[in-house]
Amino acid sequence: MSRLVVFAFWRTLPTWALAALAVLLVLAARASAGEPLVELDERQAAGVRALARQNVWSVLLVLLPLVFLQAARLGTGAARAWLAPTPAQPLRLALLLALGSALACALATVLAAGIAEAASEARPAWRRVRAAESPRAVLFDSAPSVRWSVAAPAPGERLRLWVTVAPGAGPAASARFSARSGDETQAIEARVAGRTALELEPPGGAELELELERLGPGALLVFGSGGLEVLAPLSSERWAALALGARVWLMLSAGCVLALGLGGVLRPVLATGLVLALVLVAWARAGAWRGIPGADLPRVFAELSAGLVPAPAPLAALAGALLVAALGLALFVLAFRRAQEAP
Repeated sequence: MSRLVVFAFWRTLPTWALAALAVLLVLAARASAGEPLVELDERQAAGVRALARQNVWSVLLVLLPLVFLQAARLGTGAARAWLAPTPAQPLRLALLLALGSALACALATVLAAGIAEAASEARPAWRRVRAAESPRAVLFDSAPSVRWSVAAPAPGERLRLWVTVAPGAGPAASARFSARSGDETQAIEARVAGRTALELEPPGGAELELELERLGPGALLVFGSGGLEVLAPLSSERWAALALGARVWLMLSAGCVLALGLGGVLRPVLATGLVLALVLVAWARAGAWRGIPGADLPRVFAELSAGLVPAPAPLAALAGALLVAALGLALFVLAFRRAQEAP
């Protein structure tokens, strides 16, 4: 039966598809390489490295329809016909085919992760651990500042406040974000022309007094609740490969098994289109259930664009992937038994 796993592996990811994927991944990595033309600060450099990783992972995501189509072809009547004489139960056959597809998805994911990390430097990184309390406010001439209090983060953590300017209120504004605990104060100033992150390392203490000020004339300064984040340090940006890889593999594997089952009741192209439509719907819904495999990939890519390492994949995503895979296996077994009972 191990040969059936190998068969499903190479049918899901044929040699030509594997070679094409490797070439495209390398080209994406090479296109992102090179020295910047201007000097970058820490956050900008992290964003450039994150963009290089995104370019490589995007190649794999673009090839989703091909992978799902190959898996759907495994479940068609023609593909099942030669399996009918085997003494193995339909469920066992389905599990072996699903295992082969999952291993093919694992190889594609590992290949993407390896090339993405080989093309990027390993630097210390930051991860968003939670959102801190912050008010909604619009700062203008007669109300140029706002203050509030929050519990101090753990030692080594940072505060990051997202601010922007009101549309049509002017091109830019100067902002000052400060944190005070007792007699110690940390502050940062920046010119805000669009959505801008103000980061600082707060002073030690049990509670912090935070203040955002609009300095001098300029556009209206806007920030809302949930705009204050707490960042924790990480030893390396390479943790992004694990966070992205786990999500992508769960999505690919669950989608392939579902396509395998749908291939028995629909044409492979229709089965592929249905699975792909479900993926796109999950991506389009910002509040999608966390248990849907890969549903949070748009948010994860946004965090990566901001120079952060995404959080690990939630356990709910593993549970959701198992549920989707169970549905695909059930559809395959049902189609297989109906084909055996047919005269």
